Amino acid sequence: MSDALDTSPAAVRRRLTISDSDRAAYGIPEDWQSGMARLVEWADVDAFAHANHTAFLLWFEAARNLYLESVGIPRHAVDKPGPVMMTLTTRYLKPLAYHDPVFVTARVKSMRRTSFVMEYAAWGKDGCACTCEALLVLMVNSTGEKVAIPEDVRAAIRDLDAPDEQ
Repeated sequence: MSDALDTSPAAVRRRLTISDSDRAAYGIPEDWQSGMARLVEWADVDAFAHANHTAFLLWFEAARNLYLESVGIPRHAVDKPGPVMMTLTTRYLKPLAYHDPVFVTARVKSMRRTSFVMEYAAWGKDGCACTCEALLVLMVNSTGEKVAIPEDVRAAIRDLDAPDEQ
């Protein structure tokens, strides 16, 4: 099976690994381990000819979903615990335009028993264009019950990002 179609955590992790050439091209610091390259598409651009603020949030969502798959949290599992976003803070730093290359990064900054904070950034050819931080709580989707982050998921996150733990 092509790695692009393989949804196993190991295959997703390989796709998210940031290459040295991408680090150099976008100025991504070494403390970011996960990310993906893309182009600003026509649908991402607003009437002022730059990437709309909502495009960044969609890019961060895509990076988050792949990151979580790579550490063992499956998507589309209504009967299993999944992340529910509680807060989101975004800071827009530089504009991006149609067809600009962009590299979107994601990492876990901190973990508690049932929640974790993720950080995201969108990097353009002139450096960081946007940063974002989100608080997510692991819940059973069908009941809304908070659940502890499984130890195997915690271990995978620790291996990637060495987040603060409280």
